[in-house]
Amino acid sequence: MDQSLEFLHDILPFLHVVAAIAFLIKIVIVFRTKGLDFPAVVISFFRIYSKSEKYMSNNKARQQFIALNNSINYYLYAWALITLIVYLVYQNPY
Repeated sequence: MDQSLEFLHDILPFLHVVAAIAFLIKIVIVFRTKGLDFPAVVISFFRIYSKSEKYMSNNKARQQFIALNNSINYYLYAWALITLIVYLVYQNPY
């Protein structure tokens, strides 16, 4: 357990960089899909599409958007959880 927490603590700066890139990609794909709709960007961080929504869409670009949106959301949720755990254990994010 200590080794895994130490490992997470060591790679946390890298995870922050990847999360920043994921945020930017997320903003770009939402703007490309829905236009310059800022509420849609905020809502997209809390929306997980079901597999049935993905497969019911006939538009290939929409299916790719749904898959990428879900993947980015899963990563960002995991990143936030890891950051919280490391902060609670070490009382220092770095």
